[in-house]
Amino acid sequence: MKCRILFLALLLPLWLPMYGCSTMQPAADVTLQPPAAGISGMAQIDGNSWLVVHDALSFEKGPRMSIITLSADAAPVLHPVTVDSWQDADGRASDLEALCPVPSRPGEYLMAESGTWQGKNGRLFHLRLDASTKQAVILGVMKLPVLADNKPHQVGDQYEGLACSKGTDGRLLLLLGERGGSQRFPDGVIRWGVLDLDRHELQFTGKGLEGVKINAPGKWKNRLTNRDISDMYISPEGKIWLSAAEDNGDNGPFTSVIYSPGRISGNFSLPVIADRHPEVWRTVASVKIEALSGPAESVAGSRMSIGSDDENYGSIWRPVE
Repeated sequence: MKCRILFLALLLPLWLPMYGCSTMQPAADVTLQPPAAGISGMAQIDGNSWLVVHDALSFEKGPRMSIITLSADAAPVLHPVTVDSWQDADGRASDLEALCPVPSRPGEYLMAESGTWQGKNGRLFHLRLDASTKQAVILGVMKLPVLADNKPHQVGDQYEGLACSKGTDGRLLLLLGERGGSQRFPDGVIRWGVLDLDRHELQFTGKGLEGVKINAPGKWKNRLTNRDISDMYISPEGKIWLSAAEDNGDNGPFTSVIYSPGRISGNFSLPVIADRHPEVWRTVASVKIEALSGPAESVAGSRMSIGSDDENYGSIWRPVE
C-alpha cells in the first residue's frame, strides 16, 4: 500500500546561514544546494518538536544535533544544538545514526554512532537537552558492542536503530538495530543489552548479541543489499516500528518502507516478540528514511513522523498519515 504524505518541508532558507549566505540575490542561473544535512535519527521532545541527529564525520564541520519545531500552518523550523564538551578522548561525535529518549527521565536521550572505524568511536552518548537554550550536556559515554570493525575494505557494524525500554523489574533495556545489507551482516538484527545509566555501563549477553534477525517486507531490487533497519521507534503501546531503505548510491534512486516486526515483551531474556510475516505499513518512494518517531499534534491525521538522508539531495522531514 502506498503512503499518503502530508507535505511540510524543511525549507532551504532555514539553512542559508549555515552556508554563509544572508540574502538571496536574483541570478540567471541558480544552483540549488541540498536543503539540510542528513537526518539520521529522531526522538520526540513534545507533541510538535523533535530532536534529530546528523551523520557528520569526525573531520566534518556542522552540528551533530538539531531541534525541529512545528506550528500550525507554518513551515518547520530547525535550530542547531550546541555541545560544549563531548567528555571522551575520541572527541566530538562522528556518524551519529540513531537516537531515543530515556524512559522516566525527561529531557534525557541516548544517541549512537554507527560503529567503530579502525578501532575508534563506536560510542553511545547519554545526554541532557535544554530545549529552550538549544544546548546539550553529555552525561556519560559508553562503548557499543563490536562484532566487526569498519575498515577501508570492510563494512562492519552499522547500527542505525536505537530504542530504550523499562523492563518488568525496572531495569533499562537497550535495543540496537543492525541495519543489514552488507557482506558481513546481510540481514537486519535487533540486539539487546541492559543499561545502567548511573554507572554508565552497558552489558550484553551472548543471546542479546545474537539478537533476532529481521527481514524487511517489500519489493526490493536486491534483497542482499537493502537495509532492513534504517531506524527504530517504539510506540507507547510497546509496538516496534522500523523503517527500511534501499540505497543505490548518492544519487539514488531511493525507496523506503515502514513496518512493524513485532513488539516488546518486557522479558529481558527474550524482549522482542517477532511476527513471522510482517507486512508493509507504508511505502515511501524516492526518499531514504533514516529517522522515525511519533506523530505531530498540530497536523490532523498524523500517525508518525519521518526524516530522510537523501545524500546529494539533502533531506526532508514529514508527518505521515
